[in-house]
Amino acid sequence: MEMLEDFDIEVFKGKQPPGDNSLNTLQEIKNLSKIKMDKEFVSKNDNIEAEFKNIVGDDEDIDILIEQSVPHIKKLKNYFNRPRPKDVAKNFGLKLDNIELKSMDTPSYPSGHSAQGFLIGDYLKNKYPKKSKELDKVANDISDSRNVARAHYKSDSDFGKELGLEMSRHIRNKK
Repeated sequence: MEMLEDFDIEVFKGKQPPGDNSLNTLQEIKNLSKIKMDKEFVSKNDNIEAEFKNIVGDDEDIDILIEQSVPHIKKLKNYFNRPRPKDVAKNFGLKLDNIELKSMDTPSYPSGHSAQGFLIGDYLKNKYPKKSKELDKVANDISDSRNVARAHYKSDSDFGKELGLEMSRHIRNKK
C-alpha cells in the first residue's frame, strides 16, 4: 500500500530556509552552541523505528512510513541543499562541535528525523489514541535530538515537523 504516492511537495518548495550568511542563521548557530550535547539522548533517538516500536510494538506501518517518506524528504533536502550547521559556522569564523551521525550524509533542510518522527507519531496516535502522550514525546525527542547533536538548525527541525504533520494529514484524508 502506497500511502504517500500522491503527496505533493511543490508547496513546500516555497518555504526557503534562512540564507547561509544571514543574521538568522548566525543566531541559530549561536543557539545551537548553547545546547548541552548529550550523546546518549542523541544515540537513543537516532533510531526512529526502535523508538516507536518501544511504545506500540512491531507495527509494520512504522517501517512503511519510513520507507515511503524518504523520497519526498530527500527531494526537498536536495532542492534546498542547505549545508549542515557545523559547515556554515566556519563562514562566521565559529567552530561548532557536533555529534557525528551516519544519518548526517544529506543536506540539512528539512530535518528528515523531525519529518519522520512527527509523521509516524501523528499517524500512530490515530491507531493508538491511549498512547498519544508517549507518541508526542517520542516525536519531540527525535526532533530535539537533532538540535542536541547540532546536526540541524532549529528551522530545519521546525520545517521537518511541519512536513511530517502534513504527510500524516495527507494519509488521513485519503481514507
